[in-house]
Amino acid sequence: MAQPSLLHPFAIPIIIFLTLWVLFYLPLAGVGRLVRGAAKKASTWVAQRRLIKWIAGHRRWHGLRPYLPLVVVLLLGAVAAAVAAELFVDVAERIGKSTSMVYRTDRTVHDWFVRERRSGLTSLLKTITFFGGSAGIALVVGTMTALLLAFKERANAAYLVATALGGMVLNTVLKLLFARTRPDLASAAVVASWYSFPSGHAMESFIVYGALAYITLRQPWPWKVDSAVLALGVTMVILIGLSRVYLGVHWLSDIAGGWSAGTAWLVACSVGFDMVLRLRQHRRKGGHAVGRSDGT
Repeated sequence: MAQPSLLHPFAIPIIIFLTLWVLFYLPLAGVGRLVRGAAKKASTWVAQRRLIKWIAGHRRWHGLRPYLPLVVVLLLGAVAAAVAAELFVDVAERIGKSTSMVYRTDRTVHDWFVRERRSGLTSLLKTITFFGGSAGIALVVGTMTALLLAFKERANAAYLVATALGGMVLNTVLKLLFARTRPDLASAAVVASWYSFPSGHAMESFIVYGALAYITLRQPWPWKVDSAVLALGVTMVILIGLSRVYLGVHWLSDIAGGWSAGTAWLVACSVGFDMVLRLRQHRRKGGHAVGRSDGT
């Protein structure tokens, strides 16, 4: 039975957002500068001490020199996508084993949420979960695509639509592959159908809100704005994932699987998009090195 909430439910997303914004705006600003500086020095060292010298000794490879940053982007993206995919596989292998910690944690968390539901929080999470479903994602993608096109950000609009649609297809394939049943819907607070793993709400929200954050980070805006958008995106992803477990229609491992598969797909799409833009700008500028894209 739903119980009264001690904290006004609408304060929860605000608290999460403000906490993340402070975290991103203060510590991560310095970390980001440190990482970018270290990466730039490392890539410069590799280029100057190793690759450039090797290319200099092989005339037929001279034309590849301007494309070295693309190689670095591709390698880093491949590593990140591989790590996320490995996490997904690890979770997928454990969900059906009744002796695994994942299996036991799923049941424990599910039962706890069912017992501890609050009426106000249930109403809030029913609203939030909409923005991770097919209709909510379509609304967000459609609205943001229209805005991007209005500002002549055609490349970013195409990236957003292609990434979202591809993620939806991938989620469908994965659900068919694993065919995992949902928790007992007799205890669910909303109606849900079809297979459970990986969570479509968790995966699609991660991909779409992550893609929007990526587009924002590519803009020449101050870190105060970038960090706020990043915090908002992470808040939505967390709350949507939490809502599916809280409402009783997904196991916790479904959310973890959705996030890890979403990470792999988002990284792959973003790296591919970044490389296309860099190649196009390189050709337009006659071979000069390119930096941050304006997404047009």
